[in-house]
Amino acid sequence: MTAPKAMDRARLAAFVDGELSPEDSAAVVMHLADHPADQAYVDDLFAANAALARAFAAPLSEPVPPAIQALLAEPAPSAAILPFPPARGRLRPALAGGLGLAAGLALALYLVQPAPPATLAVGPLDAASPLATALEGLPSGATLATTSGPEAVILSTLPTATGHCREVESLDRAARRIDLALACRLPQGGWQIEMVLAETLPGDSTTEPGFAAAEGTALQDFSAYLDRRGAGLALSPEEEAALIARGWAE
Repeated sequence: MTAPKAMDRARLAAFVDGELSPEDSAAVVMHLADHPADQAYVDDLFAANAALARAFAAPLSEPVPPAIQALLAEPAPSAAILPFPPARGRLRPALAGGLGLAAGLALALYLVQPAPPATLAVGPLDAASPLATALEGLPSGATLATTSGPEAVILSTLPTATGHCREVESLDRAARRIDLALACRLPQGGWQIEMVLAETLPGDSTTEPGFAAAEGTALQDFSAYLDRRGAGLALSPEEEAALIARGWAE
C-alpha cells in the first residue's frame, strides 16, 4: 500500500499565514484530516506564532523609549539598500509586524551569528557588570544610561519552563544599531544572554548606509527557541516586583 503523500510545506505555511483562498484552505483542511504528520507540522507553526505573541506582548504595549524616538527623528540620509540574500524560509506577516512594532522600527532583523558583533553578546554575564546587576534587581522599564556607549532598557520578564528570562533592548548611537536580547537567570544564580536580535539603522556620514538583511530561518529559529523554553506571558509589575523581592526564588 502506498504511503499517503505529504503536502508541500510552503503551502502548509501559507495556510497558517492565512494566505490561501477559501477554496485552497478548505482543501488543506481536508488533507490534514488524513495526514497526521502534516497536521503536526501545522500545529507546530501555530504554536510558534503563539510563542512569539506571548514573548512580545509586553514590549508591544510599551511606548518607544525616548532615546529611540530622538534617533528616529533625525533626518534619514539617502542610501542604497543592501541586496537581500536568497530567502531560506518564510517570514510570516504577523511575526514581521509584531517584531517591528516591538522595537518601534520597520527594519530587517537578523541573529547575531553570523552577523557583525553586537553590543549585547551571547554568553554569561559578569555578576559585577552593570547589566547583570540591573537584571537582578531592577524592574522592567528601568534604563541603564552610561556616559559613553550604548544605553539599555529592560523590557519585560518572562516565565519559562526552567525559570525566568528578561528582554533587554540596547541602543548604540555611535554604531547606529539596536540589539534586542533574551537574558535568562541561571539555576545557580547569575544571568546569561541566550539570544540576540539586532537592527542596523540607516548610516550617516561616518557609517556605511544600508540595512541589515534578514533570512526567514532566523525568525523560525528564534520562535522555536522560545517554544522550547516554554515562554509564557510577561509578568505583571506586581508579580515581577514580588519575584525580585524574593531573590528570584520560586
